[in-house]
Amino acid sequence: MISDTLENLGLSKNEAKIYETLLKEGESPVGHLAVKSGVHRRNVYDTLNRLTEKGLAFEILEKPENKYKAVDPNKFSEMLEE
Repeated sequence: MISDTLENLGLSKNEAKIYETLLKEGESPVGHLAVKSGVHRRNVYDTLNRLTEKGLAFEILEKPENKYKAVDPNKFSEMLEE
């Protein structure tokens, strides 16, 4: 699993699951991420905030609900090099 590798690179278990789900699913609302990742919806919000702070995901403001998208995995590689 990709999430195991991401955890070894310093992401928490939930961060790895959500990031992997975003990579697979593309732009997704929180509810969809919760279902697909198996992470409780409340924890998805907290995890997305941390991923956003780390520069690994970003929010897309849309109505009726916002979506999130993962940053290209190459960006993650660049962050590790720094």
